Amino acid sequence: MATRGGAGVAMAVWSLLSARAVTAFLLLFLPRFLQAQTFSFPFQQPEKCDNNQYFDISALSCVPCGANQRQDARGTSCVCLPGFQMISNNGGPAIICKKCPENMKGVTEDGWNCISCPSDLTAEGKCHCPIGHILGWS
Repeated sequence: MATRGGAGVAMAVWSLLSARAVTAFLLLFLPRFLQAQTFSFPFQQPEKCDNNQYFDISALSCVPCGANQRQDARGTSCVCLPGFQMISNNGGPAIICKKCPENMKGVTEDGWNCISCPSDLTAEGKCHCPIGHILGWS
């Protein structure tokens, strides 16, 4: 019986030492292991993009618009500059803009066609309609 008691004590001591060794191992090496698994990347906010950039949601960063383009009102895509009509639109900077003829400097509300305006243009290149008038096709 004395042997069994001694073996039990030895087993308990070994178990305690093993638990402390595992704890020490985890405290020393686990933080290094976890650091190896973490990463970070710079995050830009949409408001930080310039007028000639849009916020690319998939990259979480500002991306330049193409030629004759600027960011749209939401800042998440590009639109043609005033005086340019849209020829194709595949989103983001993948749009193609073409300069409108001199006698048709305005663009339709959707931006796909050039039109002549009876009055001035807005900052967005749309026809300004004076109060009491409506725009029509001629």
